Amino acid sequence: MAIARDTDAKRVKPLEGAIVRRFTAGAAVAAGQVVAMQSDGFVDPANTTAAAQQVAGIAIQAVAAGERADVVVFGPIVCLTGATPGATLHASNTAGEPAESAGTNAGIVGFVESATVAFVRPVSA
Repeated sequence: MAIARDTDAKRVKPLEGAIVRRFTAGAAVAAGQVVAMQSDGFVDPANTTAAAQQVAGIAIQAVAAGERADVVVFGPIVCLTGATPGATLHASNTAGEPAESAGTNAGIVGFVESATVAFVRPVSA
């Protein structure tokens, strides 16, 4: 089974020890999506196609553009399916989606703890 974002928002949740920050979304964000800080100060679903992304973390809930989004910026969060424990977790070329291999440009989210848990530890782009 290949890694994917868990699309059931009810299962996406931070675990004990996670640090959560609140950001304003510059675009619609889904629960479990990898988000990146943009030059306008908002977070959008990370997309490594055009340029390296400054990954902020993983969104806990879905929000519309202009709404405040709770984001795990460090620590464990249940948000994956089919992941490989120990793998590096990257932002992918598909906006907001996690990957176990690098996209076109840099965007490291952290690492995989289990098939369903990511440990968020962003690396600067």
